[in-house]
Parts: sequence; C-alpha cells; structure tokens
Amino acid sequence: MKKISLFALSFLLLALVSAAAASWDNNEYQRKSRMYSRMAVSAYDEGNYDGSVEYSRLAEENALLSAQYISGMIARSEAEKLLFTAHTRLNWAKSINAERFFPSAFSAAGEAVSSADAQFASEDWAATRKYAEIALSELSVVREIVPLPAEYKVDLWADSKDCLWNIAANPAIYGNPLLWEKLYEANRKALKQPSNPNLLMPGQVVSIPSIKGEFREGRYDPAIEYEPFSRQVK
Repeated sequence: MKKISLFALSFLLLALVSAAAASWDNNEYQRKSRMYSRMAVSAYDEGNYDGSVEYSRLAEENALLSAQYISGMIARSEAEKLLFTAHTRLNWAKSINAERFFPSAFSAAGEAVSSADAQFASEDWAATRKYAEIALSELSVVREIVPLPAEYKVDLWADSKDCLWNIAANPAIYGNPLLWEKLYEANRKALKQPSNPNLLMPGQVVSIPSIKGEFREGRYDPAIEYEPFSRQVK
C-alpha cells in the first residue's frame, strides 16, 4: 500500500505542477517539482523506494513553494492592475478640473493613490488594493461639469425679461430669485443708477459672484446646458 500511495502521489504532484504552470508561466519551483517528481518515479521503477519517498517529499515541497509564488504573483498582478486603474481615473479627474468641482474627493483620492504607490513599492499587495479601491471610491462621484458662468450679458427686456430677480432665478446662476441682492451688491457700482437695482441696460454685463465656493468661468450662453447651481454646490 505504501508503494502504491507513493506512486499515486508522484502523479498527483505532476498534475499539481501542470495546473500551476497553466495558471502562471514557468517558475523555478515548478521546474524543481517536475524534476523531483520524475526522479521519484524513476527511483520507484528502480526499486529505490526510500529515494522515491525523499524525491516525492522534495517534489511536494517545491510544488507548495510554486503555489505560494504563483499566488503572490497573481496578487501582485491584480494589485498592479487596480493601481493602474486608480492612476488612470485620477488623471482623468485632473483633466476635467475635478480639483475645482470636487476638491474633497479629488484630494482624498490623490492621497489614497500615493499610499497605494508606497504599499506597492513595499510589495504589500493587499494594502495596495485597499488604497487603490479607496481612491476609486472617492473618484466615483467625479463627473465632467461645464463651469457655471461668471458673467451674464443683459438682453432687451422685451425679448428676455432680464432683471436681477430673473437672472438670479436662472438655474445656472443661483436657481433662486431671492438671491438677486447678491447680484445687486456685486454690480451696484456698475449700474447706470446705483440706487436703482431694477434698471439694467441692454448689453450690460452682470458679474455673478461665487456664493458657496462654486467655480465660475466665462459668460452665460443660453445654448449651453449647464448643470444647475443647486447640484454643483452639494
């Protein structure tokens, strides 16, 4: 029974090595395990049963080392792919000015990616994945946004009904007509009659101040579909 079990073990080890080879290309431990497996079979055929037992032990030992090596390489590969994805996503976020529109998420993601880089350098694959996943989670809220306008050009009243009340009510401005006084205070000195907030002249450019830290740029264009102010300041 002992001889039969050793013979079966040698073939089992060969099968394990072959499976590992299929999972990850050749490595030192696989090669040694295959070599010792062949030596175990040869020793058995020659009647050297003690030698066969020892070679089988060495084959098993190297098969286990190969499995550990392959597991480590797979973990490294997975961590590397996830880290690459996090870097790619962070670079994309930077390209669409996420630091302006999503400063908290962008900053947290940047710190997480830096931590992931450090863990990868120290070959801690689990920690690399952890920080890369944190970065991707932070960046999940980031989306491409057209900057809210910083200026508004007044049109003819008959065509637009432009007044500070209506301008403030525009979703791309404040989405709230009650905030017209914010526009008035910012533009009082530029008005034809500073004491009269109701008098706006066609062609006059109204400055739109940021009131909740939102980023504003350029002049309002009715042809552009802006994301409402109420969504950008959440």
